[in-house]
Order: sequence, then C-alpha cells, then structure tokens
Amino acid sequence: MNKLCIKLPPFSPDYSGVCSALFELGGLVIIHDASGCTGNYTGYDEPRWYGSKSFVYCSKLRELDAVLGDDEKLIQKVLDAAEDLKPRFIALLGSPVPMVIGSDMPGIAREIEHRSGIPSFGFPTSGIEYYDRGISAALLAVARRFTKPAKAKQPGHINILGITPLDFSANGNHTELRGFLEDSGWKIIASFAMGSGLDDIEKSPGASVNLVVSSGGLPLAEYFLNSHGIPYVCGLPLGEEGARGLLEKLSGAGDSVKAPKKSEKRVLIIHDQIIANSLRDCLRMDYGFDSVTVATPFGFFPGLAGEGDVNPASEAEFAALLNSGFDIIFADPLFKDLLKPDFTRTFIDFPHVAVSSKLYWNRYAEMTGNKIHRYLDERGFAAFDKPQKAVSGSL
Repeated sequence: MNKLCIKLPPFSPDYSGVCSALFELGGLVIIHDASGCTGNYTGYDEPRWYGSKSFVYCSKLRELDAVLGDDEKLIQKVLDAAEDLKPRFIALLGSPVPMVIGSDMPGIAREIEHRSGIPSFGFPTSGIEYYDRGISAALLAVARRFTKPAKAKQPGHINILGITPLDFSANGNHTELRGFLEDSGWKIIASFAMGSGLDDIEKSPGASVNLVVSSGGLPLAEYFLNSHGIPYVCGLPLGEEGARGLLEKLSGAGDSVKAPKKSEKRVLIIHDQIIANSLRDCLRMDYGFDSVTVATPFGFFPGLAGEGDVNPASEAEFAALLNSGFDIIFADPLFKDLLKPDFTRTFIDFPHVAVSSKLYWNRYAEMTGNKIHRYLDERGFAAFDKPQKAVSGSL
C-alpha cells in the first residue's frame, strides 16, 4: 500500500519509456495490450505524437487470447504488419495482462525474428515500473544490437545519452543542447534518442566521450565504458558557470568552478536525478545557494547523490519531505497538492512530463545556458541575488 497515490497521478510507466526511446529510430513497436496502455502512451506520454510519424501499434489483446495464451495470433499480426511497413526492427512490449499470464516477450520476439528476418526485441515491460527503466532497457538493446566497434576513437566527438521528451519535453531542449555542444567545438555522432537515427547509432562507439543527460541514459554509459572504453560525464549546461564547468569536465580538465557566495536558504528540487543535479549546480554556482537537496521518485544512483538526497518511495514520503521546512521548492506543479494549506514558502514550477503529462509539457523550462535564468526570473526568482555575469553572454 505504500505505492498508493491519492493526489498524485500515475507516473509514466516502463513501456512508455521504451516507446519514447525508440520513437525516432524507424522500428515497428507493438504494445501487447487491449488498447488502454497504447492510448496512455500516445495520448499522454508522447508530445511528438502530434505532428510526427512513428510505427507504434496495439496488439488488440482480447480476454480469450489472454486465457488461451494464443501467441501465434500475435506473431502473425506482427508478421503481417512488418511485411507491409518494412521496419528497421521490431519491438514487442508487455503490459500488465501479459505480465500476469506470464507471456514470454523475448521468446516471442525471437520467433518473430526467425520467421521475418528482421531484428526483433522483446521487452518484458509490465506497466508497474517507471519510465526510466524502459528508456534504459531500450537504449541498451539498440546499442548492443546495432553498434559497430570503432577502429579508433575520434577526438572531439561525443554522444548524448538519455534524452527523450519524458524528461525534456519537445520544446527544443534537445536542439538547444546540440547547438551548445556544436558551438563549443564538439561533433555529435549520436543522440540517444532524439535527433538521430540507427545509422548514427551504429557509429556511436567512435566517440571520445559520452554526455549523460538523464538517469535513463546512465546504464548505457556504463555499457559503453565497459564494452568500448568510452568515458562519460553526467550533467547539463544549466547557467553560465554550469555550462563552463560541464565543458571543462568533457575536456578532461575537471570542474574548478566554485560558488561565489552562500545563502542560508534551504532548497529542494524534485525531478530526474541528473537534471536536478545540474539545476543544483546552477543554483550553487550562479546564485550562491549552498543547501540544495535533490529528490526523485525515479532512477536513483547513490554515486550521483549529494548529502541528504533522497529517493522517496511513496506519496506520503513526498508529502512529508515537501512540508519539512524548505524555503524554496522546484517541482512539477502537481506536487503543490501535497503541500499543507499553511505553506507560505516559495514554490517554483519545474514541470516533468513523466509526472504531469500534457498538462504542463508546453510550459517546460528551456534549460541550456542562460535560458534557465530567464525561465527562473520569469517565475519570481529574480528576487534572489545572483552575480551579474550570470545574465550576460550568449550561452
């Protein structure tokens, strides 16, 4: 019962993470369900669905199919669709009913590949885990299947790992990040998985470094490190000093940036762990806030955690955290419902598609460089002192 939510909505599930990671790669993606899970993804977890094209389908699972376990019916539907659409690959995803009846999604995918000759993946997603696990599973599967060993690492070449609209929306954050890296002298080989195709991903082992921008991309970074010897850096170029510090890390110079001053105010950030860590660095270095706590209900890696960072397991734990005396809170607007009526501190909207879906995905923060300052200032953060240089320049 600790997972019971009274005020917060269900967060984006694992099958949505898989779909989001595979959306632009030219594959045929089938969610094995009666239509509710497919509708949940296409209607509420995918900003690109309106105005883009991707082969995401529902298997139209029916009660009799579930009772009889008729895998052949599903296989034939997929083979017929593949014959018509000619996809680069096939991905078969589970949902709660296949989980309950024990459907072997990887096994079914192997049969589909054997009969079609098309690379096929089976993901035992259940709708019970969160989206970041789906992103990780999809990116790893694609990298293991389609990347080719590089003859030599290419200096100045980089991959971006873990960027999807579930963490970054579709408001241009991914193009702004690419532009920042390219303007800084980096050549992007592949962006997993916005703005790149399978042809780019095949060449990704040639990068000299990987930039991990969300927790969903961290397992892929570890895979590239262990299999191809590519080091990685976690973070985003938020703010002037944060952007400079990230470039220093990518070049191997380390991060020498220090906070210019200190504030006694206590700050809480709720979001993806890596995005929240980057905002924390921005608040420390550009605004001088020293006491900043990161919390996330999603992927939580102790090696990336600061002192006091937490991974609340329930709505009740989040409610207790939000009402524990922080002076400033950055979180998706839906977390306001957990605040006590007498809350008088500062709450700054920091939307997260995986939390509030289409309610706020058009009000997403532009994160790259000094754009984060403009976003914060428009929401009243200008009242807090910061070094003047933080609002200058062209980052």
